[in-house]
Amino acid sequence: MPVGQSENNIHPKSKVRLTSVPSYIWFLLIVFVTGMFLFLAFRVLLLYLNFEQSKDIPLNTVIYALFNRGSLFDAAVNSYILFIPFLLLSVGYFFNIKSVLLYKSSVIIINVFYVSAAALLCVDIPYFAYFNSRLTTSILNWSDELWLSVYARFSVPVYYPYVFLFLVLSVGLCFWFLYVAKRTIYNVRNDSGSFFKKTVVFLAAGVLLILGMRGDYKSKNMPLSVADTFFSDFSITNQLGLNPVYSFVMSLMSENETMLRQEGFIQITQSYMNIKSNYDSPVARDVVFTAEPRKCNVVLFIVESMSAFKFKRYGYKENIMPFIDSLANVSATFDNVYTSGVHTYDGIYSSLFSMPSGLDFKAMTYPLTAGQKHSGISNVLKNYGYTNAFFCTGNKNFDNMNGFLKNNDFDYVFSQDDYPPEFNVTEWGVPDHVMFDFSLIKFNEFSKSENPFFAAFMTVSTHEAIAIPDWIPFKPAAEDSYDKRFQYFDWSVSEFMKAARNTDWFDNTIFVLIADHGQNFDQTYDLSLSYNHTPMIFYAPGIIKPQQQDKPGLQIDLFPTLMGFLQLPYVNNTLGVDLRNEGRKYAYFCSDNKIGCLNDEFFLVIRKEGPNSLYRYKNKNLENYYYSNSVLADDMKKYASAMILTSYWLGGHNLLPLPKSNIMKLNPD
Repeated sequence: MPVGQSENNIHPKSKVRLTSVPSYIWFLLIVFVTGMFLFLAFRVLLLYLNFEQSKDIPLNTVIYALFNRGSLFDAAVNSYILFIPFLLLSVGYFFNIKSVLLYKSSVIIINVFYVSAAALLCVDIPYFAYFNSRLTTSILNWSDELWLSVYARFSVPVYYPYVFLFLVLSVGLCFWFLYVAKRTIYNVRNDSGSFFKKTVVFLAAGVLLILGMRGDYKSKNMPLSVADTFFSDFSITNQLGLNPVYSFVMSLMSENETMLRQEGFIQITQSYMNIKSNYDSPVARDVVFTAEPRKCNVVLFIVESMSAFKFKRYGYKENIMPFIDSLANVSATFDNVYTSGVHTYDGIYSSLFSMPSGLDFKAMTYPLTAGQKHSGISNVLKNYGYTNAFFCTGNKNFDNMNGFLKNNDFDYVFSQDDYPPEFNVTEWGVPDHVMFDFSLIKFNEFSKSENPFFAAFMTVSTHEAIAIPDWIPFKPAAEDSYDKRFQYFDWSVSEFMKAARNTDWFDNTIFVLIADHGQNFDQTYDLSLSYNHTPMIFYAPGIIKPQQQDKPGLQIDLFPTLMGFLQLPYVNNTLGVDLRNEGRKYAYFCSDNKIGCLNDEFFLVIRKEGPNSLYRYKNKNLENYYYSNSVLADDMKKYASAMILTSYWLGGHNLLPLPKSNIMKLNPD
């Protein structure tokens, strides 16, 4: 009701009441139709922005996704939103209640829900571009550093249109619903009618809303589920039919453990990895070498978004990383390695401590794991007298990096506060080459000690939406914005290596490159392989012989493989293996609400919401072999589930720390 208008000024007869249909039904119907148009508009926008994915798909399949599948989910969301206002307004209609508060409350509830829906719709568009998936609770994985994450992303121009669109929609929806309310329920609160008529209206409207929520009148399709969107062989059309509000809420209500249930997972893990442990930890095993130990320095590059997709050696059309490509040719390069997850905290954790990331799980901030010592590179090398240092470009407290790494035997964590302030020009801190230049000074200082050093970089310049500053001494020539970033990174590494070759510590150093994760460059499947496929490169002239290996490997295999090159005896209390002489039956990884598992031929996608799929991924085949090859699919699922559950179990039982062992007596003097 307009401000200042009394109940007595509300006319009992409405000029817009054209039929015997109660005014509140008219109000709800208009709101419902508005919601349907709103959701359809965003679905069309998503299709337009991702047209390249759909241009070769039959038109009838696209239309079916847009209007048939899509309308069912849109109707469900609208029905859920309107159910409480329907009950409130029905009470007022049925019992002739004259409370203004009842009607205003209904409008407020509708505005709150639809503004929230608009926010999710606007977030879904860039989220889909990033993850090739509709919005889920994985967006909450940034909540630990919410304001920094929001600022980092929405301070760059690529996100401005979505912020503006949300603001316009929020204001527009609120004014529109208020206008409709004034023309309907604010003017006619008490519709006339017999008890029978009111009962029929209430039951008919209620049944329609319930049907809308459940999705269909056909019992076999009730209730509606995310799985109902998977009607075709094409990822984009399956995703297109889903409503992001629905997918977000359903992922919020469901539990990840349901997709990981696996009896005897510890024994399964031990069997697959051929582990017979004599420690409290069921995966801990002694590792010894016959060759002479090497106390080499180790410099690890954890490279932001370094997907194999962007390498010329893996078929990319442009040669945007010529230096790193050339480095791979003279290194021990493992070409078929997959990152543990799709977030930077996944990449740091799995690269350094050889444990897989879990579903919606942040080991560096989760209370059960964040406070534990681990059995990773820094912990083991510290026992050999190494100085451990970590370098990042921005805020060292992001994702609890500083606290977690300091607790795990890193002597130093360098960040933007340590670099010259004039170079802090991006939302993520300094450009990569500034960090590299600073590190050279520190490495020269470390090398004066009798002890070797281990240093890890977390780069940033190849992150999406990061702009390359104009003042850097290198001008990328590529047209594509991502390619520009990779060109810059390649140059910065080449300059670092040029300077390193002139130092007295270079000849006794192993350089390692791996990605924290890849990027959504290949949308063939809703779990993008380009998001996890990365090379793992060990470069050390005179120490490591060049070799190329194509066996399936994981990011968590970095630590045991490095120890193999160092030939330093240790206790391996991780799920990683030495890829030089150990193989994996499958590679596996997580993407918040999905799990991927693959061998040389097949790629299994295990979905939290929706059916599982098994693809022949080498030639991008879209046919689902999940049921025709169920034995393989079940074995792959058992393997991946057992590994992830084992990592959960170890953390929950405080078994992640390095076990005590007499093997450390082998530590060379």
